[in-house]
Amino acid sequence: MHKTPQQQTSEAVSDISRAHRAEELLANPLYIEAITAMQAAMFEQFNDTKLADEGERHELWQRMQLLKQFQGKFESIVKQGSKAKETLTMLEKAKNLVRI
Repeated sequence: MHKTPQQQTSEAVSDISRAHRAEELLANPLYIEAITAMQAAMFEQFNDTKLADEGERHELWQRMQLLKQFQGKFESIVKQGSKAKETLTMLEKAKNLVRI
């Protein structure tokens, strides 16, 4: 289904708003502190595991991967907002060309 310019504009504005909120979260000192503390704790636990403790190491590795995915989701929202800004720019250019 082809989206109208109005639908594209509305979606782009929404994506930009979400991206702004995600950027604020990623830059928030409390968020950064919490993520850093969680990463450090998991890394320390991982380093302290015994060689025979494969199950615990695997579980910690999974937690670290989940944390990376969590952060990656917010970063993808920020990237989506950047693309939305480009979309708005292109829609504005197209609108101006139609007016000429």
